[in-house]
Amino acid sequence: MNICIGTRLYEKGWKQGAYIECTDLPHTLREACWPAIHSLDLVKELGETRNTLILLTQACDIAASCDNEPTLEFVIARRPKKKKPPYPLNLDARSSRYLELEINGHWYKAEASKIIHIPKQIVFDECNNLQPAYLSDQDVEILARWRANRYMRIALPDAFNNKIKPLIDDGLFDGGLEHAGGLYLHLGPFTESEQYIVRLFALQRQGSSEETFSALFDKMESILSALNDVEGLTCPFIEGENNAFFEAVTPAMRRHELFIDLRDHFVRWNFDYISLKGGDSDGIDED
Repeated sequence: MNICIGTRLYEKGWKQGAYIECTDLPHTLREACWPAIHSLDLVKELGETRNTLILLTQACDIAASCDNEPTLEFVIARRPKKKKPPYPLNLDARSSRYLELEINGHWYKAEASKIIHIPKQIVFDECNNLQPAYLSDQDVEILARWRANRYMRIALPDAFNNKIKPLIDDGLFDGGLEHAGGLYLHLGPFTESEQYIVRLFALQRQGSSEETFSALFDKMESILSALNDVEGLTCPFIEGENNAFFEAVTPAMRRHELFIDLRDHFVRWNFDYISLKGGDSDGIDED
Protein backbone atom coordinates (compact mmCIF):
# COMPACT_ATOMS: atom_id res chain seq x y z
CA MET A 1 0.00 0.00 0.00
CA ASN A 2 2.87 2.40 0.71
CA ILE A 3 3.78 2.59 -2.94
CA CYS A 4 0.43 4.04 -4.02
CA ILE A 5 -0.51 6.21 -1.01
CA GLY A 6 0.96 9.37 -2.57
CA THR A 7 -0.82 8.79 -5.85
CA ARG A 8 -4.10 8.14 -4.08
CA LEU A 9 -3.72 11.36 -2.07
CA TYR A 10 -3.03 13.31 -5.25
CA GLU A 11 -6.04 11.76 -6.97
CA LYS A 12 -8.21 12.81 -4.03
CA GLY A 13 -7.17 16.44 -4.51
CA TRP A 14 -4.11 16.83 -2.28
CA LYS A 15 -1.98 18.95 -4.60
CA GLN A 16 0.29 21.95 -4.15
CA GLY A 17 -1.79 24.89 -2.95
CA ALA A 18 -4.51 22.71 -1.42
CA TYR A 19 -5.59 24.03 1.96
CA ILE A 20 -7.93 23.15 4.79
CA GLU A 21 -9.06 25.07 7.84
CA CYS A 22 -7.39 23.68 10.93
CA THR A 23 -10.75 23.48 12.70
CA ASP A 24 -11.77 20.89 10.10
CA LEU A 25 -8.80 18.64 10.91
CA PRO A 26 -9.64 15.60 13.03
CA HIS A 27 -8.32 15.62 16.59
CA THR A 28 -6.67 12.28 15.89
CA LEU A 29 -4.47 13.96 13.28
CA ARG A 30 -2.85 16.19 15.90
CA GLU A 31 -2.21 13.18 18.12
CA ALA A 32 -0.72 11.23 15.24
CA CYS A 33 1.47 14.18 14.17
CA TRP A 34 3.21 14.65 17.51
CA PRO A 35 5.99 12.05 16.94
CA ALA A 36 6.72 13.49 13.48
CA ILE A 37 6.61 17.23 14.25
CA HIS A 38 8.42 17.19 17.61
CA SER A 39 6.97 20.57 18.56
CA LEU A 40 4.05 20.79 20.94
CA ASP A 41 3.45 24.44 20.01
CA LEU A 42 3.10 23.60 16.30
CA VAL A 43 0.88 20.61 17.04
CA LYS A 44 -1.37 22.89 19.11
CA GLU A 45 -1.57 25.34 16.21
CA LEU A 46 -3.18 22.62 14.12
CA GLY A 47 -6.25 23.14 16.29
CA GLU A 48 -6.35 26.95 16.31
CA THR A 49 -9.53 28.44 14.87
CA ARG A 50 -7.74 31.15 12.88
CA ASN A 51 -5.21 28.82 11.27
CA THR A 52 -5.20 27.18 7.87
CA LEU A 53 -2.95 24.34 6.71
CA ILE A 54 -1.57 24.81 3.18
CA LEU A 55 0.17 22.05 1.22
CA LEU A 56 3.58 23.09 -0.15
CA THR A 57 4.76 19.81 -1.71
CA GLN A 58 4.81 19.74 -5.49
CA ALA A 59 2.93 17.16 -7.54
CA CYS A 60 5.78 14.79 -8.38
CA ASP A 61 6.76 14.48 -4.71
CA ILE A 62 3.19 14.01 -3.59
CA ALA A 63 2.70 11.13 -6.01
CA ALA A 64 6.12 9.58 -5.32
CA SER A 65 6.28 6.39 -3.28
CA CYS A 66 6.69 6.65 0.47
CA ASP A 67 10.08 4.96 0.15
CA ASN A 68 11.33 8.00 -1.79
CA GLU A 69 9.18 10.81 -0.34
CA PRO A 70 7.60 9.68 2.94
CA THR A 71 6.18 13.06 4.03
CA LEU A 72 4.14 15.99 2.79
CA GLU A 73 5.27 19.53 3.54
CA PHE A 74 2.69 21.98 4.86
CA VAL A 75 2.80 25.51 6.20
CA ILE A 76 0.50 26.86 8.90
CA ALA A 77 -0.99 30.21 7.91
CA ARG A 78 -2.79 32.44 10.39
CA ARG A 79 -5.28 35.29 10.02
CA PRO A 80 -5.42 38.17 12.52
CA LYS A 81 -8.42 38.70 14.76
CA LYS A 82 -9.19 42.03 13.12
CA LYS A 83 -9.21 42.57 9.38
CA LYS A 84 -6.28 44.65 8.19
CA PRO A 85 -4.37 45.09 4.95
CA PRO A 86 -1.33 42.89 4.36
CA TYR A 87 2.22 44.09 4.92
CA PRO A 88 3.34 44.94 1.34
CA LEU A 89 6.77 43.32 1.56
CA ASN A 90 5.15 40.01 2.53
CA LEU A 91 3.30 39.86 -0.80
CA ASP A 92 4.34 38.17 -4.03
CA ALA A 93 7.17 36.13 -2.42
CA ARG A 94 9.24 39.27 -1.79
CA SER A 95 10.22 37.93 1.63
CA SER A 96 11.31 34.33 1.98
CA ARG A 97 10.38 34.24 5.67
CA TYR A 98 6.79 35.50 5.47
CA LEU A 99 4.05 35.29 2.86
CA GLU A 100 0.57 36.78 3.04
CA LEU A 101 -2.21 35.31 0.91
CA GLU A 102 -5.87 36.24 0.60
CA ILE A 103 -8.14 33.27 1.30
CA ASN A 104 -11.93 33.62 1.32
CA GLY A 105 -11.76 37.36 1.82
CA HIS A 106 -9.25 37.24 4.68
CA TRP A 107 -5.49 37.76 4.65
CA TYR A 108 -3.48 34.87 6.05
CA LYS A 109 0.19 34.99 6.96
CA ALA A 110 2.40 31.96 6.36
CA GLU A 111 5.75 31.76 8.14
CA ALA A 112 8.78 29.68 7.25
CA SER A 113 9.13 28.85 10.96
CA LYS A 114 5.76 27.10 10.77
CA ILE A 115 6.55 24.67 7.98
CA ILE A 116 5.86 21.11 9.08
CA HIS A 117 6.30 17.65 7.59
CA ILE A 118 3.53 15.11 8.07
CA PRO A 119 3.94 11.48 6.96
CA LYS A 120 1.79 10.62 3.96
CA GLN A 121 0.43 7.60 5.80
CA ILE A 122 -0.94 9.85 8.55
CA VAL A 123 -2.52 12.26 6.06
CA PHE A 124 -4.05 9.30 4.23
CA ASP A 125 -5.37 7.66 7.39
CA GLU A 126 -6.67 10.79 9.14
CA CYS A 127 -7.75 13.04 6.26
CA ASN A 128 -9.05 10.50 3.78
CA ASN A 129 -12.60 11.83 4.04
CA LEU A 130 -11.67 15.52 3.86
CA GLN A 131 -11.89 17.56 0.66
CA PRO A 132 -9.40 20.47 0.58
CA ALA A 133 -10.00 23.80 -1.09
CA TYR A 134 -7.45 25.34 -3.45
CA LEU A 135 -5.52 28.56 -3.88
CA SER A 136 -5.81 30.32 -7.22
CA ASP A 137 -3.30 29.37 -9.91
CA GLN A 138 -1.53 32.70 -9.40
CA ASP A 139 -1.26 32.17 -5.65
CA VAL A 140 0.05 28.63 -6.18
CA GLU A 141 2.79 30.07 -8.40
CA ILE A 142 3.63 32.64 -5.71
CA LEU A 143 3.60 29.92 -3.05
CA ALA A 144 6.05 27.81 -5.05
CA ARG A 145 8.38 30.78 -5.59
CA TRP A 146 8.20 31.67 -1.90
CA ARG A 147 9.31 28.19 -0.92
CA ALA A 148 12.06 28.07 -3.53
CA ASN A 149 13.38 31.52 -2.59
CA ARG A 150 14.09 30.29 0.92
CA TYR A 151 17.06 28.39 -0.47
CA MET A 152 18.14 30.92 -3.09
CA ARG A 153 18.31 34.16 -1.11
CA ILE A 154 21.54 36.14 -0.82
CA ALA A 155 22.47 38.22 2.21
CA LEU A 156 23.16 41.85 1.30
CA PRO A 157 25.77 44.02 3.06
CA ASP A 158 24.49 45.70 6.23
CA ALA A 159 25.82 49.05 5.02
CA PHE A 160 23.64 48.85 1.91
CA ASN A 161 20.60 47.68 3.88
CA ASN A 162 21.02 50.61 6.28
CA LYS A 163 21.16 53.10 3.42
CA ILE A 164 17.94 51.92 1.80
CA LYS A 165 15.95 51.23 4.97
CA PRO A 166 14.45 54.78 5.16
CA LEU A 167 13.17 54.42 1.59
CA ILE A 168 11.50 51.11 2.36
CA ASP A 169 10.06 52.48 5.59
CA ASP A 170 8.58 55.34 3.54
CA GLY A 171 6.81 52.82 1.30
CA LEU A 172 8.91 53.09 -1.85
CA PHE A 173 8.34 49.42 -2.67
CA ASP A 174 4.79 49.12 -1.34
CA GLY A 175 2.86 49.48 -4.58
CA GLY A 176 3.25 49.30 -8.34
CA LEU A 177 5.19 46.03 -8.42
CA GLU A 178 2.25 43.67 -8.89
CA HIS A 179 3.48 42.66 -12.33
CA ALA A 180 7.10 42.15 -11.32
CA GLY A 181 8.09 38.50 -11.21
CA GLY A 182 11.12 39.51 -9.16
CA LEU A 183 13.60 42.30 -8.53
CA TYR A 184 17.21 41.63 -9.53
CA LEU A 185 20.15 43.50 -8.04
CA HIS A 186 23.82 43.98 -8.86
CA LEU A 187 25.97 45.75 -6.29
CA GLY A 188 29.48 47.04 -6.63
CA PRO A 189 31.04 46.03 -4.35
CA PHE A 190 29.10 43.18 -2.71
CA THR A 191 30.89 43.76 0.58
CA GLU A 192 30.60 46.34 3.37
CA SER A 193 31.38 49.76 1.92
CA GLU A 194 30.52 53.46 2.09
CA GLN A 195 29.87 53.66 -1.66
CA TYR A 196 27.82 51.34 -3.90
CA ILE A 197 27.11 51.10 -7.58
CA VAL A 198 23.49 49.90 -7.79
CA ARG A 199 22.02 48.23 -10.84
CA LEU A 200 18.46 47.06 -10.39
CA PHE A 201 15.68 45.85 -12.66
CA ALA A 202 12.27 44.22 -12.40
CA LEU A 203 11.59 41.15 -14.48
CA GLN A 204 8.04 41.29 -15.77
CA ARG A 205 5.89 38.52 -14.38
CA GLN A 206 5.30 35.62 -16.72
CA GLY A 207 1.82 35.93 -18.20
CA SER A 208 1.47 39.66 -17.52
CA SER A 209 0.07 41.63 -20.45
CA GLU A 210 2.09 44.03 -22.51
CA GLU A 211 -0.12 46.85 -21.22
CA THR A 212 1.34 46.44 -17.70
CA PHE A 213 4.94 46.85 -18.80
CA SER A 214 4.94 50.65 -19.14
CA ALA A 215 3.62 51.15 -15.60
CA LEU A 216 6.18 48.71 -14.22
CA PHE A 217 8.97 50.52 -16.10
CA ASP A 218 7.88 53.89 -14.69
CA LYS A 219 7.68 52.49 -11.15
CA MET A 220 11.17 51.02 -11.35
CA GLU A 221 12.53 54.22 -12.83
CA SER A 222 11.18 56.12 -9.81
CA ILE A 223 12.78 53.56 -7.48
CA LEU A 224 16.14 53.95 -9.19
CA SER A 225 15.87 57.72 -9.00
CA ALA A 226 15.16 57.55 -5.25
CA LEU A 227 18.07 55.16 -4.71
CA ASN A 228 20.37 57.43 -6.68
CA ASP A 229 19.49 60.31 -4.34
CA VAL A 230 20.75 58.37 -1.30
CA GLU A 231 24.23 59.37 -0.17
CA GLY A 232 26.71 56.71 -1.16
CA LEU A 233 24.51 55.08 -3.82
CA THR A 234 24.98 55.58 -7.55
CA CYS A 235 22.63 54.12 -10.16
CA PRO A 236 24.24 53.99 -13.60
CA PHE A 237 20.86 54.01 -15.33
CA ILE A 238 20.27 57.48 -13.86
CA GLU A 239 23.83 58.81 -14.05
CA GLY A 240 24.77 57.16 -17.33
CA GLU A 241 26.02 53.60 -17.79
CA ASN A 242 29.76 53.39 -18.63
CA ASN A 243 30.04 49.60 -18.62
CA ALA A 244 29.14 48.22 -22.05
CA PHE A 245 28.15 44.85 -20.57
CA PHE A 246 25.31 46.41 -18.56
CA GLU A 247 24.03 48.78 -21.26
CA ALA A 248 21.18 46.35 -21.99
CA VAL A 249 19.84 46.68 -18.43
CA THR A 250 16.70 48.81 -18.16
CA PRO A 251 14.49 49.46 -15.09
CA ALA A 252 12.01 46.81 -16.25
CA MET A 253 12.77 43.94 -18.59
CA ARG A 254 10.66 41.44 -20.48
CA ARG A 255 11.60 37.81 -20.07
CA HIS A 256 12.75 37.43 -23.68
CA GLU A 257 15.07 40.44 -23.29
CA LEU A 258 17.14 38.92 -20.48
CA PHE A 259 20.00 36.71 -21.60
CA ILE A 260 21.69 34.23 -19.27
CA ASP A 261 25.10 35.90 -19.12
CA LEU A 262 23.49 39.12 -17.90
CA ARG A 263 21.20 37.38 -15.41
CA ASP A 264 24.22 35.62 -13.86
CA HIS A 265 25.57 38.99 -12.68
CA PHE A 266 22.45 39.73 -10.63
CA VAL A 267 20.92 38.25 -7.48
CA ARG A 268 17.24 38.08 -6.75
CA TRP A 269 16.44 40.72 -4.14
CA ASN A 270 14.23 39.67 -1.25
CA PHE A 271 13.32 41.76 1.76
CA ASP A 272 14.13 39.46 4.69
CA TYR A 273 16.29 42.09 6.37
CA ILE A 274 13.46 44.60 6.35
CA SER A 275 10.88 41.98 7.22
CA LEU A 276 12.74 41.06 10.39
CA LYS A 277 12.97 44.68 11.52
CA GLY A 278 9.70 46.08 10.19
CA GLY A 279 7.38 44.78 12.89
CA ASP A 280 5.36 42.95 10.26
CA SER A 281 4.53 40.09 12.60
CA ASP A 282 2.55 42.41 14.87
CA GLY A 283 -1.08 41.46 15.03
CA ILE A 284 -0.57 37.87 13.89
CA ASP A 285 0.61 35.81 16.82
CA GLU A 286 0.40 38.63 19.32
CA ASP A 287 -3.17 39.78 18.69
